[in-house]
Amino acid sequence: MSKATGPRLTARAQEDDCRWVASYRPQFVAPPVWFAVRPFVLEAAQELGLVGGASDVRVVRVFTRLVAWAVGEGLALDREVVLDPDTVERFVIEGLADDRSRATYRSVLRRVGPQLTRTAPWEPRPDAVARRQVAPPYTVAELSRLRVAAEDQPTAGRCRAARALLALGAGAGLDGRWVTRVFAGDVSCEDGVVLVQVGDPAPRSVSVLAAWEAEVLDLAASAGTDALVGGCSKARNRAGSLAASLLVGHGTPRFSAARLRSTWLVAHLAAGTRLPDLVGRPVCRA
Repeated sequence: MSKATGPRLTARAQEDDCRWVASYRPQFVAPPVWFAVRPFVLEAAQELGLVGGASDVRVVRVFTRLVAWAVGEGLALDREVVLDPDTVERFVIEGLADDRSRATYRSVLRRVGPQLTRTAPWEPRPDAVARRQVAPPYTVAELSRLRVAAEDQPTAGRCRAARALLALGAGAGLDGRWVTRVFAGDVSCEDGVVLVQVGDPAPRSVSVLAAWEAEVLDLAASAGTDALVGGCSKARNRAGSLAASLLVGHGTPRFSAARLRSTWLVAHLAAGTRLPDLVGRPVCRA
């Protein structure tokens, strides 16, 4: 098993790594200083398991420069002292005052500091925050196939649900939080622009893209007391349930309120819509 792919190094690989570290010669440290700090640097490098790649050479170079500076400052060759967060920060500010790479040095030392110390007051790394995944938009061809699929649903109720999901999603950017809660009274026309008023969690009026205005108006005109998607249910998972019930043919993607919202967003970005206009006008409540 090679050292590049295996979780453990063979004895030969470990010997090669030691030879690489031992042969390192810094150009920016005077030979007498390097001779004095070399065992300290090599011990740390070997403990980190550096194998000689470009990033490993950078770590050794940065650490060597810190150690040489610390010796010049009269500090003890002790990892808890040399790699103390305050020492590292003082080195970056004072020792690298005119160095354009100071940010890189700080980053490297903050990364290896906690690995090489036990009592130095490095703060634990914060837990990673999961990033919200944005659903991929539909392509023009996919959206066209979905419009055909909406008209080909086996029942009038499913046909209406599919048409409303498309029109309110791709036309007004409404996802599962709002798309099933739009009623006829929420649709209006102002100065020739079709608007949809939505409620919590962000009450506002949203303008409908021109390509979907006629569809939204037609759905509102025929909704009666039902929501535009049909029925009056306000269950939180209703949009997902409706989308899952819709039939699509071979080569046609599934209906997805989240993907339709992304498609709406891409359409506005392509048109150069300003962010304040994209957010929509907030609705004031007495």
